[in-house]
Order: sequence, then C-alpha cells, then structure tokens
Amino acid sequence: MNSSINDEEYSEHINTSHTLRKHIFLTCISFPSLISYFCNPRILDTMSDVPPISIPLPELPDELMLDIFHRADASTILNARSTCRSWRVKLSSYDFQTTLAQRWKHHGCSLLMHFCYPSSLMNSVDWVMRMDASSGYTMPFHFPFLLTYEGWFHIIGVENGILCIRYSSMGKKSYLLSWNPVSRKSKIIQDPVYIFQPDLVYLYALVYFPSTLDYAILYIFKQTSESPSSSLSIYTSFRRNWNVIITCPPYVVTLDATYVTLGGSIYWLTCSVDDDERRSPYIVCFSLLSNTFQQIFIPRQALAHCYMLMLLNQKVCLASSTHDEEVFSTSIWHVAVTEEEPAWTRLFMYNGVAPLFTPAIFLDEDIIEIKERHFEEDGVDDSHVSHFHICRYTPMEKTRRTLHWVEYEDNVRIRSLHVYYETLYPV
Repeated sequence: MNSSINDEEYSEHINTSHTLRKHIFLTCISFPSLISYFCNPRILDTMSDVPPISIPLPELPDELMLDIFHRADASTILNARSTCRSWRVKLSSYDFQTTLAQRWKHHGCSLLMHFCYPSSLMNSVDWVMRMDASSGYTMPFHFPFLLTYEGWFHIIGVENGILCIRYSSMGKKSYLLSWNPVSRKSKIIQDPVYIFQPDLVYLYALVYFPSTLDYAILYIFKQTSESPSSSLSIYTSFRRNWNVIITCPPYVVTLDATYVTLGGSIYWLTCSVDDDERRSPYIVCFSLLSNTFQQIFIPRQALAHCYMLMLLNQKVCLASSTHDEEVFSTSIWHVAVTEEEPAWTRLFMYNGVAPLFTPAIFLDEDIIEIKERHFEEDGVDDSHVSHFHICRYTPMEKTRRTLHWVEYEDNVRIRSLHVYYETLYPV
C-alpha cells in the first residue's frame, strides 16, 4: 500500500517539476536576463532531486551517417575528419567527395574574373572579382598570400573547387600554389622555371585525372630559342615532382593561354607559325592517360574571325564568331574527338546588333558573355574609361540577362575568367 502511495507521489513530483521547468523556460524567453541565473548549475540542482538518466545513442550505419554528412556544412565535415583516422578516410574518399560536390553544385556557382592593368609595372594591384553566376551579386575574394609593390599573380586554372595560381610576393622568385578556399588548405609547389631554366616560357595548365582526386600541372617550355620543338613537364599530386618530361610534336607552337579539360585530356587553340592572320587554326589535344598529343584541324565551314574553346554538357565545343562594328554572329560547334577523323557538328548559332560579345564560358546550358569597351575622354590627356558588361545568354529562349555592369576610370582589362564551384577536394 505504501508502495502505491510512493509511486503516486513520485509521479506528481515529476509532473510538478516539468511544469515548473516549462514556466521558467517561458519566463526566460520574455526576460533574457534571467537565463544566466537559471543556467547556474547550483540553481538547476535545486530544481529537482531526480537524478539524471544517461541514455546511450543508438549506433547508426555508415550509409546513414554519410548521408547526414552530405547535408552538413564544410566546418562540420572538417571537424569530423579530425576526430579519428576512420572518419578521415571515409570523409575524404572519392565517392564522398564527388557526391558532396554534386550536392553543393545545386547551390550555385561563382565566376572569378581576374582584372589587370596593361602595364607590367601595375601587376601588384591586380584583383579578382567573385560574382554569383545567378544573381550577379559580387563579393570579396582574397588569396592566402601577400603581394608587395613588385609582386604579381596569375590564375593557371580552376577545377573541382581547386585554384592553381602562379605568384611572386616580391617580384623575384615565383611559386605555384594549389589552394582550396573552402577548407583553407594550400600547398606550395616549386616553379619548374627554376628547374629547367628555359629561354622561352610558354604556359601552365591544370587538369584532373578522370574518376580520381588527383590532378596534374602541365608546363610547356622551350629550353632555347633555337630548339626545334617544345618540351612538356608534368607535375602530379601523387608523385609531387617534375620528373616526367615529354618532347612535344612540331605542331605544338604558340598555344593560347586559355584551355578546356575533359576526361583527363586538355585542349588548346593554336595556329601554324607562318599563319600570321590565323586563317588556319587548329586544336591541340593532350591526353594524361596515354601521354600523347593529337592535332585537330578546324573545318572550313567553321572558320571565322575569332575562336573560343568551351565545354557544354561534357562536350568539347568551339565558338567561332564573325563580327564588325555593328553586328556579330557566333556559331557553336561540337567536336567529337576520336582516334580517327574528328566529327564536327554545329549545335546552334545566334546573332546580335551590337559589338561582339565575347563568348567566354558555358554555365549549364547558358553562355556567359562579356562585352569589354574602352574609351578616351576628349580633352583630357591619358584619361581612360573601361566598361564591362557581363550577361547570361540562354540559347533555347534566345534571351540575354545582365548579371553585372562595372565601370573603371582607368585602362583596365580582363585577364581571365573562371567558373568556381565549392568543394572539399584535397590539395
């Protein structure tokens, strides 16, 4: 009998305690200053004499835990990596990284525009504008190094959320930097210029091995100006040296600094040495898997005034444009690269009544276009004004939407444009 009475008293005591806690919680919402009082451990101990009950959490399967981490933010994932070796391996695997990157890709991406002055004496004041590719909203973007007055930098490439940058803080010795802005991890790589000491430096490029987290940095150079051919040196993220050296075929000359990569291959635009007017341009392709080059000639029906390599839905495309001071016409060609004769297909074309919009890059199925204009003010010596109109053109709807308009009271140029998706890929 006494036992039933004690149970009733105990139940009443629990209900009273819960009611009291509820009233205290509502009071704290209305009067935040009371929170510090009731959060005192001594006060909490006097509110109930019921000992706390420790309930162990159930162990969740790895598949469910990984799905939870796929929806987590970057700081949560990075903190979980540091807990133990097991989670570091799971949260750094290729499958997890690619799934996470695909999820984050739906959140949108950014455009990185490298602005510069034509004079080499002004390289230290170059800057990068980061702009949301959907809204046109701009935000600051800072590199993890400092530049002095004589310093400079150049973005080699942006792929899988990793930036490859060549820079010199003091204008003397230069370095290569592999950097992930989200994880804030970076790796300094020796500049091959100091290894090979060539007379002519051509260019650098960043390309990923297919279906891996590993990347390669390519460096094309000529040892001497009299050398009959160029050389290619390859740095890989797993070997971490420049020991791979390949002799380039004779047609690898005067490559454009802009390039595209797809499936472990890299594509440049170029022309023959004797073709001063670029009437017979062609594409140079290099495969990381086979370490071989391929020359792809542009057909006669695709010839135009200017060209740009682009990627559309995992396809290599060529934008060929003809223009004058009033109108322009651009055709987008898809080139199917095979070991035999490449196949060319014109996907679509579009026109405009305006000076040429430079087709810079594909974003989903839209084209990011930039119209760059420079003026000199009348009656003012050495006074320049630069206009940049960045818009997003949708070929299916034939609509053009302005993303951003910027004006500088100086002679300013765009050195490079890159699409940036946030990832947690390793450096």
